[in-house]
Amino acid sequence: MRFAALLLAAGLIAASPSPAPAVTPSIELAQSRIDTMLRTGHADPAWFSQSFLDQIPASKVDEVIASLIKQLGAYQSVELKSDKFLAHFAKGTDDVLIHLDADAKIDALLFRPPAVTSGSLDDSLRAFREQAGTLSYVISIESRSERAALNPSEPLAVGSAFKLAVINALRDQIALGRRHWSDVVPLQSRWKSAPTGVLQKWPAGTPITLASYAGQMISISDNTAADALIRIVGAGALTPYAFGNDPFLTTREMFVLHSEPNADLRDAYLAAVTPAARLAVARRADARPLPSVEQLRSSPLPAIEWHYSVRQLCGLMDRVASLPVMSINPGVADPAEFRHVAYKGGSDTGIINMTTAVTTRRGTRVCFSATLNDSQHAVAELGFETSYSAVLRGLAQL
Repeated sequence: MRFAALLLAAGLIAASPSPAPAVTPSIELAQSRIDTMLRTGHADPAWFSQSFLDQIPASKVDEVIASLIKQLGAYQSVELKSDKFLAHFAKGTDDVLIHLDADAKIDALLFRPPAVTSGSLDDSLRAFREQAGTLSYVISIESRSERAALNPSEPLAVGSAFKLAVINALRDQIALGRRHWSDVVPLQSRWKSAPTGVLQKWPAGTPITLASYAGQMISISDNTAADALIRIVGAGALTPYAFGNDPFLTTREMFVLHSEPNADLRDAYLAAVTPAARLAVARRADARPLPSVEQLRSSPLPAIEWHYSVRQLCGLMDRVASLPVMSINPGVADPAEFRHVAYKGGSDTGIINMTTAVTTRRGTRVCFSATLNDSQHAVAELGFETSYSAVLRGLAQL
């Protein structure tokens, strides 16, 4: 649910246009730029287009490179692999996508979550438990047993992973014949929220199908799409999946409550002791203007969030994992390693969750959900994603 026009999380750097395809007309130059950046730990601003630098400073690239080296050890080399570059480090590899414009300037760059060379699944889990903060996770096998778990019933703040509840409510209404994926519902101004996403930029009245709302909400975590579906399905449909999140906030209400100009509402919401009292504050928040990114708190506020346990998230994921929309964005899982991948995650300051359902090559259905909260500091997202992806690779063997 991060309020940002760009995704700057867990080692990912992307700027418009899309970095795919990785192979540019100047493959050698692109490879040389990657090699120099990773070898020196420094990205020269002169290598980047102004459109890139307007969104992401070169210093941010330096930060991501430093995080990669911290996770993977010393950089060794980079090679071209099909439509991407593969960077080799002492303890693993990382996929790098890059695009150069007509002036040979980098206008898009993407570092995928790194792949750590690891041992057994148990070794990966031990490394995963080294996260700083409050950690919970569960590995559910065939929705019947648990291969591993840590604090699996503890509700924690999960960011946009709450959208699993919304897709479940929509799925129910479609299964009952009350709605259809092809139903068209025009976008309303009052549904518009802040990024992540793109629908907030679309004109009010734009005809959008429920399938498109769902696709945007799950694949790019579009907050406006989520708020639209919350309004469309209604509070009653969400109740079975709220699990104590009462009221079930929209992302717009969340942004207002997290903003400095609305400290009065935030204090009132935190002081409210009943769902009815909190709902009254949420309605006041909905009536106020949407804050700008500069007006948001920079410190964690997990108390005003959506809270789910990892067991609850795996339960929600299991009910919708077969929907095509759930496989558009596989997260950090490599679809080539599994028969099927479904994913939804979420992050905010001091919060990260990743929930992935896979079917292994042997036909075993597995859900791995993990949440990390830190009420004082931003979480180490790159370390979390790296460790999470190592566990997923271990699960591919089940």
